[in-house]
Amino acid sequence: MSTIAPERDITAVPRAVITFSARLLGQLQRALTDEKAVATAQSNAWDAVCADRARAAERADLRARLRRP
Repeated sequence: MSTIAPERDITAVPRAVITFSARLLGQLQRALTDEKAVATAQSNAWDAVCADRARAAERADLRARLRRP
């Protein structure tokens, strides 16, 4: 009589190691650097908004210069 071995998720251990490593690196970064220096999704998004605004201002300035006689 043969028994069928239950299926095992071969990705469970690598996912657990990656998750643990990411959390450890995040804690290490916070411990070694100033809290304000840690990049967050919110700070990255705000930096992108500021960069977009700066590019838009530069384009408007260039258009205004090109239209002058």
